[in-house]
Amino acid sequence: MATISPRALVDAGAELAEDVTVGPFAYVAAGVRAASGCVIGVGATVTGRTTLGERTEIFPLAVVGASPGGQDDGACEIGEACAIREHVTVCAGGKRATRIGSDNLVMIGSVIGAGATVGDHGIFANCTHIGAGATVEDYVRTSAFPVIADSVRVGAYTFVNGYASVTRDVPPFAIVEGDPVRVRGVNAENLRRCGFGDRDIRALKDAFRQMYNGTSGRAAPQAVARLLKRDDLNPHVRRAVEAAGDGDGDADD
Repeated sequence: MATISPRALVDAGAELAEDVTVGPFAYVAAGVRAASGCVIGVGATVTGRTTLGERTEIFPLAVVGASPGGQDDGACEIGEACAIREHVTVCAGGKRATRIGSDNLVMIGSVIGAGATVGDHGIFANCTHIGAGATVEDYVRTSAFPVIADSVRVGAYTFVNGYASVTRDVPPFAIVEGDPVRVRGVNAENLRRCGFGDRDIRALKDAFRQMYNGTSGRAAPQAVARLLKRDDLNPHVRRAVEAAGDGDGDADD
């Protein structure tokens, strides 16, 4: 049987695994499902049609599953071994569920908008804002206070610098910063930590030098076309180039 503080409020319609822990002053609504090993901390709120994967922890005063319109009928799916830290807000999606993959760390004060999709193994620093309907792929890292606008895509292994305003799609493997956002280079250190070899990293750096000059948020179309014509293009480079060629629209377009 789940360990529930007598000072918590857990609706009878919530489905909690036997080893789930719910702290004092927490609220868990009907329709919530929490798998084995989950912890819902002091004063946290989990509502809507929210599913928590195994070993996910909702830290004190976080709110997960609230719908922007104040209704508790949206859907939110969080994978395994995630840490949703203090004062984080994860909004539930209406037409499409908000989805967060596994092994993500979402730090203090961050917001994930309704219908957003977040991949696996992400680290999102304090007060990261991920807009409604945005897509953030695997192994993305952010510094504090960036804004990822509604409906944009952030490619895998990308690092988003502090206070960046990401208003257009950005390719995988990049370091991006600024307002308006620009591609500064390749996120080489993260790639090494994730097992990429020197040859792949050199190939990516060479392609990024051709597509960007360090001050642009958009890839040079001529460079994209030239690279895509190559039969011997490194597969990681091809992925980045194809994403760069597709991601030339602003979120407000």
